[in-house]
Amino acid sequence: MILSLFLLVPLNVPAEKTAADASNVRLIGWSDLQSRPALQVVLKGNYAYVGHHRGRKLNPLTGKQEWNGTTILDVADPSKPKILTHIPGYEGAESRAVQVVENYFQGKDFLLRNQESGPFTGFEIWDITKRSAPKLISQIGSLSSAHKSWWDGESDYAYLSGIQPGWKGQHLIIYDLKNPYQPQFVSNWGLPGQAPGESGKWISLHHPVISGDRAYLSYLQGGDVVVLDISDKARPRMVAHIDSYPSLSKAHTTVPFPPLRGPGASKRKTSSKPILVVSEEALAFDCREPRPLLYVFDASDESHPRLISTFKTADKDFCERGMRFGPHQFAETKDGELIGGTLIYTAYFNAGLRIFDLSDPHNPKEVGHYIPALPKTGPEGNNITGVIQTNDVDLDRRGLIYITDRAGAGLHILEFTGKK
Repeated sequence: MILSLFLLVPLNVPAEKTAADASNVRLIGWSDLQSRPALQVVLKGNYAYVGHHRGRKLNPLTGKQEWNGTTILDVADPSKPKILTHIPGYEGAESRAVQVVENYFQGKDFLLRNQESGPFTGFEIWDITKRSAPKLISQIGSLSSAHKSWWDGESDYAYLSGIQPGWKGQHLIIYDLKNPYQPQFVSNWGLPGQAPGESGKWISLHHPVISGDRAYLSYLQGGDVVVLDISDKARPRMVAHIDSYPSLSKAHTTVPFPPLRGPGASKRKTSSKPILVVSEEALAFDCREPRPLLYVFDASDESHPRLISTFKTADKDFCERGMRFGPHQFAETKDGELIGGTLIYTAYFNAGLRIFDLSDPHNPKEVGHYIPALPKTGPEGNNITGVIQTNDVDLDRRGLIYITDRAGAGLHILEFTGKK
């Protein structure tokens, strides 16, 4: 059902930012993010944290041109998100990733972000207890690559995707952040052939997702998914290695969801082990690649996960719209905790946000979508791509949905109005 735009859009949202196409989703609020191209968005409490791709824009809060870094917004009133501060990156830096822990060391709040630039490549830790005046307190580096991370505040450890000197491709780097002012290296872990001195091909970890004593690793180069036992942080142990993809597969994100349920599982023995949902990343423009998919694995036998279904959004005219079409990142968390539930909220590039129902993991169904309208201006003052490129998605404690755009269309705050 296509929802009436007039019924969906609050009066305080500019008309040019209303939904171009929506089903079972309504627009709550919007921020232009100073027209900075954006990637990761993380919600914690009343705040949203957004990492940015390379570029430079005017920050009206300071009156200065600033290299893209990290934006912090107050979203207590989601219809009127307010930018509190922009933490600039280094010159030309890629600062796509962000993680946050609250009420942590000495009761303070901290932010972990990546930096990939000429001056510095690694990770930074900021004291953000006063959101409008962050303070840099420590760094992790220097690395050859610093892509993304997961900071587990419960166990005090950070799990980084980067490249230590001599390693072949991005791998897992574990740091002890009990005291974030003094990060302590714990261990490296990679697939065979990645470590210095080993003979092997270049493969690259995109990022880890952590759940208790398990790390779920997705390799964007190499098409692999790995499940690690991280109960001993100094010596992670591989539990499973899913290497059953086609040779061109590009695993981007792996998240555990609650155990099998629904009609397809009615005759199966109940298991405490999760199902695994894996997203590939669409990389080529104009669909010039095998169509990327999302995969569902039955992990009842944790050491041998079994593929039970695949799903995607129908092509329609998306290949003709240009730029990327296909999945990128689906929501991993809700207010900082693993998302759970039965809905998969997926950033789908030019197809916007797509929502899938996994009540029956053998037969996923698309149940909603939202494709934002293009802003009038892009990251450099003009419409660069002419196409929406929805890049990431996360949920807050209220269940509201936050999506970012790599073409500079800002941050959209949405609500799913379908059956939950």
